[in-house]
Amino acid sequence: MTNMRKRNILILRKLKAGDFLEHEVLIGTVKSKKQFEINFSEKFYHIPEAVVPKNMMPVEYIALYLPSGTFGDEDGCIRYYGKVSETKIVKRGEIASLPSKNPEMSYYKFEIEEWKKLEFPIIRECGGIYAKAFTSLEKLLSAKKLSDIVNTEYAVAKKIRHCGFKPEELDKIETSKDPVGVKLLAKRINDAAGKEKIIPVQITKYLLDNGYLKLSFDEKTKSLNRVPTEEGMKIGIESFWEINKYFREYSKNYYNENAQKFVVEHLNEIIMISADEAYKNN
Repeated sequence: MTNMRKRNILILRKLKAGDFLEHEVLIGTVKSKKQFEINFSEKFYHIPEAVVPKNMMPVEYIALYLPSGTFGDEDGCIRYYGKVSETKIVKRGEIASLPSKNPEMSYYKFEIEEWKKLEFPIIRECGGIYAKAFTSLEKLLSAKKLSDIVNTEYAVAKKIRHCGFKPEELDKIETSKDPVGVKLLAKRINDAAGKEKIIPVQITKYLLDNGYLKLSFDEKTKSLNRVPTEEGMKIGIESFWEINKYFREYSKNYYNENAQKFVVEHLNEIIMISADEAYKNN
């Protein structure tokens, strides 16, 4: 399948899901003045492949978030954006103008037709953006404040304080050498917290979005299953066929001790996925 055909299929999926416009702009953080100068002059933006959820791709535009304390008059704002002309996955070492200590890491490299300056910069009130955020072009062009278009670090931190897991709760979560299913894993997590803080579909959606699980259609059972990718198998997720009470085969994922610990380590990222969103997209 050609890259263009893959891209068209992904676009159609997004349009069908009704979420294309909200994801058409990737807002990427620029970490240094040198990075900004290179990205701007060479008309590209780069970001680790691992930090961009697969279901957010492709993106049509890149906007640059210039963090506080780095760019003088342009502290803490979005001032530039550009239309993506080509998206490639490259090894970090191939971006020669910005040397890296991790040359073998996979990165998205977005080629930009032309960087454009917003009529008015989108300023931050408090907090900022972590590595990336997503929005629509319409919101980007009309926003005056960062909070008009994305969850800022402040908003994220506030939600984690109210809904997330404290260190002492994380320490109480039981993991086992015996593999477990996602329902039992979620139960152990909630037992440690003393209340229901997470549901199995939130865990599954996080793993799907970040490339540890994928959807796979099985011809024999005519069913769509969630199965581990190569990255998922590396962290310890395995898929097995089982028989349900109606004597029908179905695929079930099991999490070994390493996979259980991986989920626990990422709980405060997973908690940001609302139950409603997880049910709707799962």
